[in-house]
Amino acid sequence: MQIQAPSDSRCRYCSVVSKAKGEDPIGTAVPASQWLLIEVPQPWAKDPWQDQPALLSLFAQIEQRPRRWQQLRILAIAPDRQRDRPDARHVFFYQQPVGPATGYAQHRYQVPTAQLSNLVQALLFQPDRLQDFVPYQQPTVRQLFVCTHTRYDLACGRFGTPLYRLLKQRYAHANLQVWQTTHFGGHQFAPTLIDFPTGQFWGHLQPTVLDALVYRQGDLAQLRPHYRGWGCLSRWEQVAERAIWMQQGWPWLSLPKTSRIIRRDPGFFGQRLLLWCLAWIPSKRAQILLKKLDHKLTWAEIEICWEEGPDWPAGCYRAQVSVSHQLLSQLRSGDDQPLSPVKQYQVTEI
Repeated sequence: MQIQAPSDSRCRYCSVVSKAKGEDPIGTAVPASQWLLIEVPQPWAKDPWQDQPALLSLFAQIEQRPRRWQQLRILAIAPDRQRDRPDARHVFFYQQPVGPATGYAQHRYQVPTAQLSNLVQALLFQPDRLQDFVPYQQPTVRQLFVCTHTRYDLACGRFGTPLYRLLKQRYAHANLQVWQTTHFGGHQFAPTLIDFPTGQFWGHLQPTVLDALVYRQGDLAQLRPHYRGWGCLSRWEQVAERAIWMQQGWPWLSLPKTSRIIRRDPGFFGQRLLLWCLAWIPSKRAQILLKKLDHKLTWAEIEICWEEGPDWPAGCYRAQVSVSHQLLSQLRSGDDQPLSPVKQYQVTEI
């Protein structure tokens, strides 16, 4: 069984082009220390918050704090007919712990709609008020969030929706829930999902690899071309982490880890100066430009350390990560969309 476009489709889907070009998705997981997911009824506009003025006001406050904005991602999720309530909304909040971790700390609520903006304000700005929402807390179980945001890119709806339905039918149970979500990057890898609370990103998924992904057993190598990376790490660190995981096998997921960039491509003098200056400018535009400049660099040396586990002594790996080559791929769906150069990465030494 394949998740593919219909043969008579007139749309050139970006994910079909990406897969045909052999594009490796590693390093494309969105690095963020916080994730906020809020239930919003469908259909979604490109901006699903346009009819939520109270939430828009709160999100505007976040945009005025660029470094906080850079570390927070906010998504809408579709109601689940099996457990939704017309008078309540599901809210998920994931936060990266300080120090060694295997993933994100998870907080889950089902709150009355009238209290939705108050809960979001407490989560983002007033954590001391969260005790008021204890009655609305839900059990923390594993969640798979599949992008089906057609209004952002046609590939997400065309490929994400059948994957969501398949996961829901075949794998969902009391300790594993599956949700539809808005765009979280990487539509050229549709169907794509985030596995929380670990925070692993996946793309170009097919039914044949879902048993290994969900049950975390079997042939790990078959998942390699589908792994976008771990959201707790930067782009360079994600490439190194995959290489180490492929060496160490499934037990790697249970080991609390830390990671750091020891050194990296210093770039030209002008780049170094601009990178240093932008890091100190508290504006949204500066943070976006900083990210673009970082993507121009060509190598980095990474150190990933882990704590002791059952039958695993503590230790560290060092990895040299570099750009291996560029290929031309399509970044948006559509017959008139151009091909753009995309960097591909390799680990040359561990």
